[in-house]
Amino acid sequence: MYALIDRIAEWLPYTLLVFARVTGMVVTMPIFGYATVAPRIRMALAIVLTLIIAPTVGESFNIVYTSVWHILVDVTREVFLGLMIGFGAKILFEAFRLAGSLVGFQMGLAMMNVADPNTQDNVSIIGNLWFLVIVLFFLITNSHHFLIETIVAGFKAIPLGTAHFAPAAGQVLVGTGSRLFTLSLKFASPMILFLLLSDVAIAFAARVMPQLNVFFISMPLKIGAGIYMVLVSLKIFQSIFGMFEQHIEQTVYNLMLGIRGAI
Repeated sequence: MYALIDRIAEWLPYTLLVFARVTGMVVTMPIFGYATVAPRIRMALAIVLTLIIAPTVGESFNIVYTSVWHILVDVTREVFLGLMIGFGAKILFEAFRLAGSLVGFQMGLAMMNVADPNTQDNVSIIGNLWFLVIVLFFLITNSHHFLIETIVAGFKAIPLGTAHFAPAAGQVLVGTGSRLFTLSLKFASPMILFLLLSDVAIAFAARVMPQLNVFFISMPLKIGAGIYMVLVSLKIFQSIFGMFEQHIEQTVYNLMLGIRGAI
């Protein structure tokens, strides 16, 4: 009986730390962390991953806790670590929402928003479409396996109780935010340019034919041209998805190095 109690006291600390980090990552990571995934499924996934990872991590775990406050501090640190890594993997997905908002505004659909169950907010209908398409590509290509690999590899890159949260980690998140705007502008710029050319053509037609009712034909024409370009953009996803996936992998890798203090 006492041997069992000693055994529990040995594996409980590192199992609790593993569960804290995994839970933080699952809550904020793309795909797994969206509100459309039931909380009980996310909790079950966190428990299963903890049971798989904890025995391998426990072999090299040598921290001895002498107080409850010490372990609470480490649990909080592991939760925050998981939240940072998961957020780093998730932030680039918002580039497609932003690109869709820019295009929707140019099309004249700024007032046509849809309710997003993930953010509990109204988002652009074009942005929501592109977001769903990129998530679908992510699942079809089995790229979500990378997220699970990240959860497992994180314990090798950053052992339990060794996270320092170096300033480089914050710099990586800030740089990822700027990359988000760059990626959204690159993706939306062809459609924005096409719609601007449509405006120029309409303005030229109005100048040549003053009797033309520009306000009557400009809105349907811009919406029709925008829908055509949205259909064309679905083919572009195939060419940019590889670059998008590389950005996510590089961001997560740099974030882990920043947290460990290696950069």
